[in-house]
Amino acid sequence: MYVITDNRINKSSLHFLKNEGFDAILLTKADYLQSSVASHTDMLIFMGFGRLFCHNNYYESNRELIENVTKASGLELTLSREPTGEKYPSDVLFNACLVGNNLICNEKTVSRLIIETAKKQNYNIINVPQGYTKCSICVVSEKAIITADKAIAVACKMAGIDVLAVSEGHISLPPYDFGFIGGASGICGD
Repeated sequence: MYVITDNRINKSSLHFLKNEGFDAILLTKADYLQSSVASHTDMLIFMGFGRLFCHNNYYESNRELIENVTKASGLELTLSREPTGEKYPSDVLFNACLVGNNLICNEKTVSRLIIETAKKQNYNIINVPQGYTKCSICVVSEKAIITADKAIAVACKMAGIDVLAVSEGHISLPPYDFGFIGGASGICGD
């Protein structure tokens, strides 16, 4: 098994993952994103629909790394050439979340490639105002999430997804006031 994570993961967490049988793939920094999130998985790649979506600029700078991810995951690589950058909304092209047969995203900010693929594969698209969608969601199962984002909670409940709404804050992401639960969590199996 493998886990894809920010290369700034602390040593104790990395050690824990290795002891649990995970091989860690550490994402390197993208020079086109703000330094605090420049190696965050949610900002650099999207995995779903049998594909790994990634920006062409990141791939060209990290070819071996991305090829290791596709090899480990068995996913087909799909590269985007859409404009990207440090400032919102150009930093959230891959910040979408799969929950069962639902793609949760801000349709205005997520990569058109992800939207088109979801539609082709008959996924239900839950459009939310939050561009940092995956950052804001901890997926618990194919039918349940945890979020502090009220609009995501409402939209997901309306789509039949079980939602545990939590208070924002309590997650460190310097230099910001706080981080998001999705960016600080992950699951494997049950």
